[in-house]
Amino acid sequence: MPPWAALNNRGNRKQEDGDLDGAIADFTKAVELAPEEHAPRYNRGNARSLAGDVHGAIDDYSKAIEIAPEFAPAWQRRGLSKQRHGDLAGAIADLDESIRLAPDEPSAYGERAALRALRADFEGAVNDCERALAIASPDWHHRPNTQHLLDTIRKAAENQRTGTMEGKKDGKKARKGAKVEEAPRTARMVVEEVLGASGFSFALSEDEAGYVDYLAGVGQGIVESFAIRLSEELERVVVYVLFEPKAKKELRAELAEFVTRANFGMGDGNFEMDFDDGSVRFKVALDYTDEPLSALLVRNMIFDAMDTTEVYADALARVIAGKAKAKSAVRAAEKAAMESGSL
Repeated sequence: MPPWAALNNRGNRKQEDGDLDGAIADFTKAVELAPEEHAPRYNRGNARSLAGDVHGAIDDYSKAIEIAPEFAPAWQRRGLSKQRHGDLAGAIADLDESIRLAPDEPSAYGERAALRALRADFEGAVNDCERALAIASPDWHHRPNTQHLLDTIRKAAENQRTGTMEGKKDGKKARKGAKVEEAPRTARMVVEEVLGASGFSFALSEDEAGYVDYLAGVGQGIVESFAIRLSEELERVVVYVLFEPKAKKELRAELAEFVTRANFGMGDGNFEMDFDDGSVRFKVALDYTDEPLSALLVRNMIFDAMDTTEVYADALARVIAGKAKAKSAVRAAEKAAMESGSL
């Protein structure tokens, strides 16, 4: 085995053990020894992505693609990194190429489905979910999440609301204009306007207590979806980012430590953990008593929650999987975020 391959393999083992710094160091040495090989660059991209270095990951995946343009996993991983960077169009383009190169890989379809749903392409998202479920093996570990995403998208497509506008009579379409702006905007209308304008598909439900719950599918990695709970009577709105999977019973104490360490010193919002089932979510709440709820406030809540969870998501996934300890995982996540300027 050539020296670069030995370093590459050792880096993979370190990454599995949660030692991302050690893994990146080994992959870097392998790249220096074999700059024409795509594998160590691709693997370093994976490690950098887990460490929160999105730009570094994209650079490594791009170089791996230059070396081996037919290597579908690099296209797929770069697409996911572009999504984290906010480039949805670029992410879909990379996933398109990944699927062209490896049409029997179900995970790429599931990931593209989530992106299509975010862009309100419900038909395309449903087709991708159905394709992934059809070609995947019965024990495919992403099957439950993909099925959940498919169910969420179908509900969202059926229940997505556009808001009510005055002047809609006899089946005629109301036109945007001054009359629409004159109509009073309730908090519910503001929330639905923000979700629609941001490209999120959503399903909603109401209960007898007056709460309106919105569920928007994300389905990317550990982030399953986000939810908004609105009470116009109490003048309160809460945004939750929901994570999947749940932690096994024997790992919940470690996960609780992770949540406690991550929450300490956090400026906005907090993580929550249910000890009974091992589920985790991130929460941001706002009491808008005696003040009209604005679209800007709702948007800020959603994207603030998303930005914060992005800092910790990969570290959280490793702790839930039992591949990292809480203390080192939180420190690594926060260090990477500070170095990249996102914290």
